[in-house]
Amino acid sequence: MSNPIMSRNPYFTEQRTPAGYPAMPGYEPGRAGQPADQQRGYQPASGQQAFPPQEYQQPFQPGYGREAPVYGDRAANGEPALTYDDIMMKTGILLGVTLLSGILSWMLFVPSDMSSAGFGTAFTVAIVASLAAFGVGLFMAFKRQLGPGLTMSYAALQGVALGTLTGVLELMYEGIALQAVLATASVVAVAWFLHTTGLVRTTPKGMKIVLTIMIAAIVFSFANLILSWTGVIDAPWGMRSAEIMGIPLGVVLGVVMIIVASYMLINDFEVAKIAVANRAPRSFAWTAAIGIVMTILWIYLEVLRLLAILNQE
Repeated sequence: MSNPIMSRNPYFTEQRTPAGYPAMPGYEPGRAGQPADQQRGYQPASGQQAFPPQEYQQPFQPGYGREAPVYGDRAANGEPALTYDDIMMKTGILLGVTLLSGILSWMLFVPSDMSSAGFGTAFTVAIVASLAAFGVGLFMAFKRQLGPGLTMSYAALQGVALGTLTGVLELMYEGIALQAVLATASVVAVAWFLHTTGLVRTTPKGMKIVLTIMIAAIVFSFANLILSWTGVIDAPWGMRSAEIMGIPLGVVLGVVMIIVASYMLINDFEVAKIAVANRAPRSFAWTAAIGIVMTILWIYLEVLRLLAILNQE
């Protein structure tokens, strides 16, 4: 189980044996223990020596453990093969779109001081853009492959939401924007280090736990937003302002969610490498990149909210 954006296509899936181990080349589900030639459905005639059929005679099925036929630098369908550099380049483009739209939104919607009438409008813009981005994200989760249109739209909407929110919080707590950017960069760097060194590897069970927590957090956030909007709770951060042993609930949740999001980011890096190993077409770079970008922006939001709650104390 992986990021929902990446789980719709077998190129992003590592095939495993019934015992839970990664499948080796030549493995086919349901044929364990049979000779290699019989696993491939080859039956030699009487008196003939059994030779497995040539690999090029069988179409490559991504995620089934067999090595893809070698077509130079191309995928099995003839398109240029995906590389890790392709994914990182698309990730950089999407983060650039988010940054640009965030800066423009800050300039257009955030007032120069807190006494301005535009202060409430800025919050409204941030919430509307965030809900729109959430809707686009749900739509993308049901697509098997994504292109630049949807992914850049999502990045731009998130830029509007996060840029406006950051600008408003910067008025309230000077310096919080730079702190949030540096803290997010540090978290991403640590996740990248843990991934590249192999110190942390995600597991299917771990991802189920992470996705369960993520869904619970989304439900909690919507409930908290409704209770705050209707005036049932008038605390600055809603239910997050409640204290547990003198510590705001928002601080505890913020730390937990940053750890959860970091684990998800490590999994995103792993799944991107699986797609490269499965020789996915280069056009899948946008799908892998938006999965990574969504998690990075999630980390930024959690860091920004945590810093705001801490600055309020």
